[in-house]
Amino acid sequence: MVFSAVKAHQYFTEESWDSFKQIFDAYMFEASKEWVETFEGASLLDALFKALDEVVTLSDCEIYGYLPDPEADPLPERGAIWSFNFLFYNRKLKRIVTFRLSSFSNLIADGFSFDEILDEYDEEIFADMDI
Repeated sequence: MVFSAVKAHQYFTEESWDSFKQIFDAYMFEASKEWVETFEGASLLDALFKALDEVVTLSDCEIYGYLPDPEADPLPERGAIWSFNFLFYNRKLKRIVTFRLSSFSNLIADGFSFDEILDEYDEEIFADMDI
């Protein structure tokens, strides 16, 4: 599956670090609390910022977000309750980092295999490609 720049632009909106941080804080609140307990006070968001900055220099990045519309999502995630997708793009370094936040239904833990879902998704993505 290949998206042209025009089609991709239809799905992604320009974001800022502040909007990413706001979404991250709202949806990753519980994970962030566990991180603080596990790593003795270190912030999950700070650790993420540091890792992203090392790879793509956030001050030079364009940040794009994609919030799927369940009715018209071109990249559906079976079993997902919610998901957010972000793309960090540094033109100078010619580097892209994609970042996805997702929450999956307990049905996955109750008999559906997450690996099976990913395998099926991979098959759909690569179906028309010469590999």
